Amino acid sequence: MINDLYIKAIAASSPTYSSAELMKTGQTISYRTGDDGDLEKGRPTNFFTLPVNNPFGNTNRFTDTLGGTTYANNWVIDWSTYNGSNVLGYHRVRVINKTWFNAIDEAFSLTFGGFIGCRLPNIQEFFNIMQFEGTLNALNYGPFLATLGSNAWTSTTNPLNGNAYNIQGFSVLEFGKSSSGGAYFPCRTFTVTGTTLS
Repeated sequence: MINDLYIKAIAASSPTYSSAELMKTGQTISYRTGDDGDLEKGRPTNFFTLPVNNPFGNTNRFTDTLGGTTYANNWVIDWSTYNGSNVLGYHRVRVINKTWFNAIDEAFSLTFGGFIGCRLPNIQEFFNIMQFEGTLNALNYGPFLATLGSNAWTSTTNPLNGNAYNIQGFSVLEFGKSSSGGAYFPCRTFTVTGTTLS
């Protein structure tokens, strides 16, 4: 009985991180009634602020692996993806001049700040960090280094023609997987234990 009450009390006080509601796009300028900037649909509070504390005790959506905003080792942890056990992190500096095949192979072998096991983000994971209030491109905001430049590969393929989806500015394009000159942002799934990421 006491254990049941304790478990219920803990469950009631634990913040909920994952949600069926998507994050806001970050667009706050309205161009007409009923558009995204007017309605700002999505999870509160805004693109950069969580409605609950992350494991480090703050409401920052983006932190480094230590819970701060200095972005140690250039890792950006996106706490909007936290499910209570795992969280998605992105390397904030893009790697350039790669084919899609080279980007996938190279991501697997990268080590940043002692963390291995990187990969290309899929198209949904990339969309999740796109902020649509920017003037140049969707990653033209801190903590990313506003260096999206010409394009960035995703790991997602168009099943109709076999081309890979590539993000350019605010657009989704397709390129042959052997096309050179592409870039990518490595990402990684981190396991969260308290305030330790592994």
